[in-house]
Amino acid sequence: EGKIGTTVYAAYNYGNPYDPADIGLTAIPEFNRFTLNPKIFVDLSSRTALNFGINSVIEKRMGGDIALVKGEATGNRYFERNNTGRYSTQLSLNHTLSDNSSLAFKNSISFYDREISIPSYVFAGKQTSTFTEGTFSSEGAKAEWVTGLNFLTDKFTEDQVSNITRDYNQNTLGAFIQNTWKPAEQFNLESGLRGDFHSDYGFFFLPRLSALYKAGPVALRLGGGLGYKTPNVITEEAERIQFRNVLPIDIETAKAERSYGANFDINYRTGLLDNQVTLSVNNLFFYTRINNPLVLTSVAGNAYQFEQPDGHLKTRGIETNVELTYD
Repeated sequence: EGKIGTTVYAAYNYGNPYDPADIGLTAIPEFNRFTLNPKIFVDLSSRTALNFGINSVIEKRMGGDIALVKGEATGNRYFERNNTGRYSTQLSLNHTLSDNSSLAFKNSISFYDREISIPSYVFAGKQTSTFTEGTFSSEGAKAEWVTGLNFLTDKFTEDQVSNITRDYNQNTLGAFIQNTWKPAEQFNLESGLRGDFHSDYGFFFLPRLSALYKAGPVALRLGGGLGYKTPNVITEEAERIQFRNVLPIDIETAKAERSYGANFDINYRTGLLDNQVTLSVNNLFFYTRINNPLVLTSVAGNAYQFEQPDGHLKTRGIETNVELTYD
């Protein structure tokens, strides 16, 4: 009680521009990065602990014509410059009610400042987002329960350097309950139910279920659930073209992407050569379906627009991992 601890992490990273193919264009850009992350830990009482931290990352990155990046040339040469600033706070407060129950509160505030420059075009904007969550946890002999509420905000404001404005301001209020049931040493069942209300896209019902069964060296796991993602222009497809001529999303006609996923994996672990060698084999089967997928499409006037064509996207596959460990 009354104890206070601190940690401070600071770093500077620099990378040279690199052109391994010797074609005059960087495969790896030049970058300068500063990082500062102080944290404080406070035991307010024997049952209550407070943690608070600030994280800041400032980075300047430039690629393109290798001679221009190195400062050895000027003129009409291609470049791509990225200047970013990330600043965030992390706050957590934990209070123990009894030997098997506790309360927890978490909060984070993030600010992201971004600018992308290429010849004759600049994309720049600022994003502010927050995350707040409160949970109650209780643990019994065979079951553990977690219930909670959370609130998220996400606001993006684009600097007025182009004739396309893609600002947005979204809020999400959620409630959830999660149970982990262990009726026997060999069996574990985890279930969860979540409801989210989004300010632009309405209500989402999100159940999930996961079961684990162990029999000697073999473990079987089966799981599945529902998910969603609200439409947003800040995507990998749009970033590849520096968001140039990407039209804003019309929230009156757009729909949220909804996902349905399931996975099944088999794990086998055993000892060989008097247990000097450990053999582990994992085989995973997975399936995901996405309804209302957002697709970046070229439209008239050299512009790009996110559309949602009829149909869905499916991903299915098998992944196998084998690991041998000696001594």
